[in-house]
Amino acid sequence: MEDEFRRNNVIKFKVSDDELDFIKKKAELSGAKSLSCYLRKMAITGVIINYDDKQLDDMQKDINRIGNNVNQIAVRVNRTGAIYYEDLQEIKGKVKELWQSLQSIQSILQSIKR
Repeated sequence: MEDEFRRNNVIKFKVSDDELDFIKKKAELSGAKSLSCYLRKMAITGVIINYDDKQLDDMQKDINRIGNNVNQIAVRVNRTGAIYYEDLQEIKGKVKELWQSLQSIQSILQSIKR
């Protein structure tokens, strides 16, 4: 066996019973040959994602605002029969901002996936 494949170092850490069950289930679902293989693979190539809920919360608020605006426009159109260009432009602008945020998140997730 070549030196680069000799595994003579041991890493130990403790986990709770629930954590062990969870790790074993993930290892099984991953198709890894063994728990050791799974843990080694995760330690070397695994990714930890830290994200700020604020961006997703802001997007959810934007979606709610867009929905409210659309409802208000629908009520006005039903009452007056008129559609205002400014209203449509405002909604288009908000949807564009939301789309850009989604593309940003998607880009980050794709770079992590690689």
